[in-house]
Amino acid sequence: MKPLRTLTARAAAWKALNQCNIFKHDTAEVLGQLLSRTDRPAQATDIVFGVVRHRGTIDHILKKCSALDSARVRPSQWNLLRMGVYELVYAPKTAEYAVLNEAVQLSRQASSKKGAGFINAVLRNIQRAIENRQSPLGAKHLQRTVPQTKEFGCLFAEDLLPDPKADAAAYFRAAFSLPQALVQEWLRAFGEEKTRGVCFASNRHPSIILQPNTLRTTAADLAEKLQEEGIFNESLNGMIRIQGTGKINTGLAYQDGLFFIQDVTAANAINTLAPAPEGTILDMCAAPGGKCMASAIHMQDRGLILASDAAAKRLSKVRGNAKRMRFQSIELVPASRLEQAVQKLKRLDAIILDVPCSNTGVLARRVEARWRWNPEAVKNLQKIQRELLLKAVSLARPQTKILYSTCSIQPEENAGQIQWCLSQNKSVTWLNEKQVFPSTRTPHAFDHDGGYVALLQCK
Repeated sequence: MKPLRTLTARAAAWKALNQCNIFKHDTAEVLGQLLSRTDRPAQATDIVFGVVRHRGTIDHILKKCSALDSARVRPSQWNLLRMGVYELVYAPKTAEYAVLNEAVQLSRQASSKKGAGFINAVLRNIQRAIENRQSPLGAKHLQRTVPQTKEFGCLFAEDLLPDPKADAAAYFRAAFSLPQALVQEWLRAFGEEKTRGVCFASNRHPSIILQPNTLRTTAADLAEKLQEEGIFNESLNGMIRIQGTGKINTGLAYQDGLFFIQDVTAANAINTLAPAPEGTILDMCAAPGGKCMASAIHMQDRGLILASDAAAKRLSKVRGNAKRMRFQSIELVPASRLEQAVQKLKRLDAIILDVPCSNTGVLARRVEARWRWNPEAVKNLQKIQRELLLKAVSLARPQTKILYSTCSIQPEENAGQIQWCLSQNKSVTWLNEKQVFPSTRTPHAFDHDGGYVALLQCK
């Protein structure tokens, strides 16, 4: 078999973008099949995720600065332009000549001199429109500055974005690459200042957070082991943040089950439940298993955690994680046998219900989610969420707690659903709730996703 040709990072990124339909495919899976063919996987990943995340703003820039109609440009060529604009606007440390030269070269190899000339002309037009690739972000030039972080942005020579004072939703849509209807919902629910913070957090480069398996190690010992493996990290509040892009799932610490990957917000959901040793828990939507792993640690791997999921293929990931972490308390139950398995239990202390949702709290991490969001899809999700809530209540026993959680920040998927559940079930009480908004890093906390958790109890 002829060996596959090695790809540059940009060539791999272009291939992935051309192969991926963001409304159907998992970008990470498509890209993952190509990363082994490039010696710069981190750069390829940054470009692909960056283009998908900032796609709306990039298209806005192309149309504003070059008066282009994407419908009249071949999709592959448009993706190449998107890549060039992404690096010019959002990767200010990357040399401009490298961005333009390779874009032209890739186009020439794939099509013709004419196509390469077109790519060169458009990107040079964008290049000329930029006044400063990294300028302090302030109130003075908001319409001319595309935000990169809370501190900096790419400054254009002329106004590019809508006036935020005249139309805040239109500004946030164009500046942060988000559906305008979603931004309008946030503005109504949270106000302009909170919405601005959510927009920045939704476009951050999300950190990889490790939760130590404290039954077998400590955060300090794990941090030291990771350093020895060449994985640079920092610790805070018993959690570990990976610095850089080293592979974390190939080292001894990973293989020995000394940690699992879980964002701060997801970890705090299980802290709310605080399951005790010797208890019995049902996780109804368990895959890929993060909340099962956290529960097993809380319970000191003593007791029983029934893990179920509607998707059998995804449930196998729970098995793999539990085996790697060497947990004995986790038992898998197919959804078809769930009721039968619960009936056999002598006790049921808690049900974990991490329901499917719109993912609006994890837009930085799930890069396609923003483009799949629409009000109709949320309504369909609400139906599923209510069905799962009713199912959980029907399986519960007196004093069983139900932990309802989402990675959404939409009120109608969160507190609205709990209020509905209470109206349908007088035997259920609402103990507490917590809404977390996605956040960039602060001096006292890692960056984190958004989400919601509510703790209920059956009488």
